[in-house]
Amino acid sequence: MSSSNLKINDEISILFTGDIEINRENPEKVFDNIIDEFENVDFRFGFLESSLSHKGEPAQGKIVMRHDPRMINGYIAGGFDVLGFATNHCLDYGFEPFVDTLELLEENGIQYTGAGRNIEDARTPVVIESLDTKIGFLTYILNIPMGWGAQPDRPGVAPIREDPLFGPPYVNEEDLESMIEDVKETKKNVDILVATFHWGASQSRTLTLSQKAVAHTAIDSGVDLVVGSHPHIIQGIEVYNHKAIFYNLGNLVLDHDHPMFMPTVKESILLKCTIHEGEIADLSFSPTYIEDDGRPVVLDEKDEKFKVIQRNLEKISAKLGTEFRLEEGRFVLSI
Repeated sequence: MSSSNLKINDEISILFTGDIEINRENPEKVFDNIIDEFENVDFRFGFLESSLSHKGEPAQGKIVMRHDPRMINGYIAGGFDVLGFATNHCLDYGFEPFVDTLELLEENGIQYTGAGRNIEDARTPVVIESLDTKIGFLTYILNIPMGWGAQPDRPGVAPIREDPLFGPPYVNEEDLESMIEDVKETKKNVDILVATFHWGASQSRTLTLSQKAVAHTAIDSGVDLVVGSHPHIIQGIEVYNHKAIFYNLGNLVLDHDHPMFMPTVKESILLKCTIHEGEIADLSFSPTYIEDDGRPVVLDEKDEKFKVIQRNLEKISAKLGTEFRLEEGRFVLSI
């Protein structure tokens, strides 16, 4: 396990963001409009979409991504402590740029989850410690291209393979058992355990059976908070056995366009988790929107975009039996 000491406060606060793809001039300025949100917490967790390297050859038959290593300056400016790097684009250009990215993150003091030089590394949690409280992070990917799962002697990601041939809930039993093992082992050594997943159907608010099954299994095994990424759209919030599941936070930064993208790809929420005396004391979140210059802003509750996100999130979360309240421009979830 790797660990990092945080600033000592009365409480520990962690900010979770949606997917991030930075590919622009002046990457260090991409978070300027929301930097207060980043600076007012102790710890920041985001999702890195693609490799940062000049090397490799593009995979065939899919949309591929790879960005200049100087894009790391955006993540540094945002103060990210940990990035989930198990995505369906992290190996688009092969193993060499993938490992380049791991090295680049390490050189800049940014820890990563769900990816590694072998399967043991990919399944190893990141652990932070503050106020005698240990918080662990594990990351897995469900919608994984064939051959991208890490092996004992090969780089890659921590997989939970899904396929309709498996039958409902369409996930590989051995991979799910490995996750359960990871969760139980990690939980022995931490007070709070967060599991994040790259999963779901692109641009669909409808949850897949695999999302629900894996989230519930994670919580049943000892996870305290589940956060999802990938679908390019905000998905619902569920409270299961008194633990919160944020199925997808949306896109915080998306520096490419595609004809398939709907306007909802510009929406996301920033999730703040507050921990007090070894327990999750508060979960609140703020709607954000990607402006025309590609930079995200936190929306004012009087903004119509804010109200649209609120209505949609209330509707899809109600289907999961979840309600939340608005307090001073932020939504608060009771668990």
